[in-house]
Amino acid sequence: MTNNKIYLNNLNKTVTDTLIKEHFAQYGEITDIHLPLDRKTGQPKAYAFVTFADEDSATRALGQDGKSFLDNEIVVQIATEKKSRK
Repeated sequence: MTNNKIYLNNLNKTVTDTLIKEHFAQYGEITDIHLPLDRKTGQPKAYAFVTFADEDSATRALGQDGKSFLDNEIVVQIATEKKSRK
């Protein structure tokens, strides 16, 4: 498994794909952004996944962990595979 995908948490409810891309593109080429929406409200949930073209970009983006983004202190980690439920 490659480590070119990061997990973002504690995102502001006003976040958009565009804002995420503008903020994280400084670390490298972004190939995908997944920003789940709440089914009831249509607002973004407090987390997202950003996939970079390479692992080095994702590693550089980890420097944003604990930093302010849209007035929230965000969590930035390398994304891991979700464990399957039995």
